[in-house]
Amino acid sequence: MQTLEIQVPDNKTRLVKEFLKELGVTVKVKKEHNIPNADTIAAMQELKAGKGQKYKNVEDLFNSI
Repeated sequence: MQTLEIQVPDNKTRLVKEFLKELGVTVKVKKEHNIPNADTIAAMQELKAGKGQKYKNVEDLFNSI
């Protein structure tokens, strides 16, 4: 047995699954893990380094932006 991983557009998933089942192929949907982009990683690293800003309350936060 072989495992084949394919990426299918959301609007074609049902069609592809039905086709594969018709061929007798076992279909298992693998959940995609979200990987943060470069901006998110940089922001997380900034916070870990203690460079983030702290606010006393939500009002102060919104007033700062």
